[in-house]
Amino acid sequence: MAAKKEPSMQSKAYHFIKNKITSCEYAPNQLLSESLLQEELGFSRTPVREAISRLAQEGLLKVFPKRGIVVSGITVSDIRMIFEVRTLVEPYALRTCGDNINRHEIERFSQIFHDFETTNNCPDFYELDDRFHLFLISALQNDYLLDLYARIQTQNIRLRIMSGQSIDRRLQESMEEHAQIADACLARNWELAASAMLQHLEFSKQSALTTILRFRSDTDII
Repeated sequence: MAAKKEPSMQSKAYHFIKNKITSCEYAPNQLLSESLLQEELGFSRTPVREAISRLAQEGLLKVFPKRGIVVSGITVSDIRMIFEVRTLVEPYALRTCGDNINRHEIERFSQIFHDFETTNNCPDFYELDDRFHLFLISALQNDYLLDLYARIQTQNIRLRIMSGQSIDRRLQESMEEHAQIADACLARNWELAASAMLQHLEFSKQSALTTILRFRSDTDII
């Protein structure tokens, strides 16, 4: 059996920086420098520069020669396009492929969401939120729709984190909305689940727009 190939330094640098952008540890419109990234990673210039170039091609970084590197912002237009895709794909997945969803997993998610209502404790909210939505989407048996959804995932995660950080009450509301979706899935009422998902996405969209408008002074998101 051939030995498993270790990720290249360029690949490691790419995933390290992308994860920082996705988690908003590198915030939208934050100025970065190649030298500081090299120092943080402990890598030489070449793999870091290649990773930066790849992320710039994906639209996550903007490179200004002799001026620096900026984490791409998220525009009002981006939000509208992201949620347009989500409102087309996620309720559709529930309506048409709900029977493919594993009941045991839905029960587990439902318990977590309802437990939050009494304990108000969910240290890994963003990771849980991401897993829940991806779990429901995985019911789809259409690779083209799955690819379309995957294209918005990084920006979608950034939006969720930004919205949650800026509007604390959204965390509580989002958990309650997730519980309603999960409970409708347990009842095998896919139309109700789709309706609950649409409502959740609309509230999330408005929260994201509110967040972005708080940063209107940043030229990248006007």
